Amino acid sequence: MSMIRIKFLLVIILFLSPMSLLAKSDNSSGEAGLFYSTWGSGVMGGYNYSNEIHFGASISSGDTSTESEGLGTSIKSQSTFMTVNGFGRYYLRDLGITDGLFGQAGLAFRNWTGKGSIIEDRTQAKIASIKIDWSPVVIVTGVGWHKVWGFGLSFSVAMNASIGGSKTIEYTENMHRFSDSMKKDLEKNTDYPTNLVICIGYSF
Repeated sequence: MSMIRIKFLLVIILFLSPMSLLAKSDNSSGEAGLFYSTWGSGVMGGYNYSNEIHFGASISSGDTSTESEGLGTSIKSQSTFMTVNGFGRYYLRDLGITDGLFGQAGLAFRNWTGKGSIIEDRTQAKIASIKIDWSPVVIVTGVGWHKVWGFGLSFSVAMNASIGGSKTIEYTENMHRFSDSMKKDLEKNTDYPTNLVICIGYSF
């Protein structure tokens, strides 16, 4: 089964399954909103099955590009991120001081790619390049805080950490060699193990 089909299947399951459960809970409600995160911006939706349990899914995309000048060379890089995330939340409602706090866990399906090149300014020849592919599936867990006002406006902020993620970096060295320290820094700076998510939405 292709990765695209898996992503759409996950979204369908996460949105339709909670709908079938809503009839079982008088406290059920829906929510949808827009969010900004470390992994890109997108839309998020979900259902509150009960006062403590919430099911949700999100889809986001983003890209980064950089260009810098060196001694007779130019360095250009670009990365694109697309992430489908399905999760469940448990709210700590019983203790008054923790109202709005939650823990969550789920799966993120990623289509992340990156590439970069070092160009010699005089000849415009590509003297070195890199290609990065991140693993497509990671477990995501985190904690956060969620507030819904009486007129329906909602706000949430969460810090999530990915578990089990990896990446493959392919170096092509034509007329330039990447030093071990440069490779180490590159691999460290492209881990993206955490994801800060800030969401504004509407509860209905």
